[in-house]
Amino acid sequence: MPKRATNILLTVSIIMLAGLLWSRAILSISMGLMLIYALYFWNKNNIDSAKSTSPYLKNPLLIWCCSPILLLFMGIYQQGFTSTNLQLLLTFSVYPIAGLTAIVAEKFDFTKTFSQPWIHAALIALLYPISWFVFHATTVIEEYGKGKSLPVLMDNDHLRFSMFLCSALLFTLLPVANARYKKLSFIILLAAILFLSVRTAWAMVFIILVGYGIYYFSSNKELKKKRLINLFIGLVLVVGALYIFPTTQQKIRYSIYDWQQYNSKGYDSTYSDGVRRAVNTAAWSAIKNNHVTAIGWSAIPEKIKETFSQQFNGSKTQYGWPFNQWLFWWMGTGFIGMLLFSIWLLYPLWYGFKYKNPFLIIWTLAITASCLVESTLNYQYGVFLHVWPLLICWKTYQKN
Repeated sequence: MPKRATNILLTVSIIMLAGLLWSRAILSISMGLMLIYALYFWNKNNIDSAKSTSPYLKNPLLIWCCSPILLLFMGIYQQGFTSTNLQLLLTFSVYPIAGLTAIVAEKFDFTKTFSQPWIHAALIALLYPISWFVFHATTVIEEYGKGKSLPVLMDNDHLRFSMFLCSALLFTLLPVANARYKKLSFIILLAAILFLSVRTAWAMVFIILVGYGIYYFSSNKELKKKRLINLFIGLVLVVGALYIFPTTQQKIRYSIYDWQQYNSKGYDSTYSDGVRRAVNTAAWSAIKNNHVTAIGWSAIPEKIKETFSQQFNGSKTQYGWPFNQWLFWWMGTGFIGMLLFSIWLLYPLWYGFKYKNPFLIIWTLAITASCLVESTLNYQYGVFLHVWPLLICWKTYQKN
């Protein structure tokens, strides 16, 4: 039974990864398959062990995974079950599905069964943007100078795609037995993330490298000198890559130019960073000056656009959500809701410190960093890339 259950889990995980990269419909279907898998083996485990379900229901992981559904209702009751609210509920339903799967599949080597195909999928997915660069190098470099990026899978969502690569990078560092080509995979993924030049991913890589470096350096006092040298060499190579890759050079130049233009001329819809700053400024103005809080999820887009027009001399924006997760929750649920959301988001950080799980700490910090510049958890891809890597890390050093 364990081998068959592991093989089924592996098959569903591969379907899930295929959906992540190529089809949202397949991704949604895979969540349904994962729920069926989890419920079946949950029920079977209870029958075989003749135990009640109460140990599962008291599991901190499952409680954490079910909590965001309850928190979401703090922004739903205002307008009821609108299309926006239903979409958010559907998106957040991944949390309890993933939590139940991780608990049930713990005895079926959950971490290895998920993490290894995840790394392989990331490496395969890199073939598309890299091959595109090979055949369109000159055009791509010019486009990077305008703030654009290479085409990627995942509906060309270069930010979420880079987050996916970051999660695979972290998985190459997990203490998984009999995992092959971990060092080579780490080098390829790290180089690819730097090359694609998504700045949020750079921040996440920094957190991963520094977090793992601290863990690596402190885990064995006898190897201090050697480990310090390895860490220093790694950081030098990373910094050097930023000056070697033409894409990174162009992205850095554009970022500086974009920032200078916004500071000197104000809002301009043609600059990406300027738009983000302007939308967040409008959201903060709505909260601070107009007391637009606890208005519900569905009302946020209209209020954002209204305040944006007032703030920037009648200019219009297509964006209905701020580029900051806390501004979104503050507008939707009020200060108390935002505080509860923060406690929920950072709970794995405390859990990781308590049970000495560095990988859980690292991924929590990485996702938190992304939430500062994006409403990461408003999107299907964002929620997926939050919960599944987090649970894989959670189960790495599971304490029962």
